[in-house]
Amino acid sequence: MTDVNRYGRLVMQITSSQCRAARALLNWSQDQLSTNAQVARATITDFEGNVRTPIRNNMNAIHSALHAAGIEFISEEEDRGVGVRFRKIELEYSRNLKAHDAGVLLSVRYKGTPYTVLIPRDVIDDIDRTDYRTFEERGKAVERHFPLHLCTAENAIIEGRIADHDYIGLTPEKYPSGTF
Repeated sequence: MTDVNRYGRLVMQITSSQCRAARALLNWSQDQLSTNAQVARATITDFEGNVRTPIRNNMNAIHSALHAAGIEFISEEEDRGVGVRFRKIELEYSRNLKAHDAGVLLSVRYKGTPYTVLIPRDVIDDIDRTDYRTFEERGKAVERHFPLHLCTAENAIIEGRIADHDYIGLTPEKYPSGTF
């Protein structure tokens, strides 16, 4: 599920049972989700056991990892109850990152239409609160948060929040609330 907060920023929200069900559909262990989301395994365990709710950036990472793996979260508004299901994956991507003066470029196709995604340096730096100085460092940082960048790009395309039809700049306001 995604909601928009009062500032118009995306907020990723899922329940602990949706998280468990999504892992079951994917046949993922908690360790696999932890690795894909880049969060501590204890975060997954505590969330799924209803011990505590992850902080927003960890919740965004969990949601993004499951979404990128092909999971759709069903909200209460759909009159069939909260749940999860496999979604039709319409975003194709390459993990080949390219250097750009302003950041890192990623090539994607959504429903067959190609786009170039620019992940700006300030976004990369701000997510990890680190000043990456080389393309190699920035590339590794993008890889660590790859599902988050993919989900953000896909949402920007779907919602039409792009200025140029074949070019997408992922500005901070396009990311879910709590990312930075």
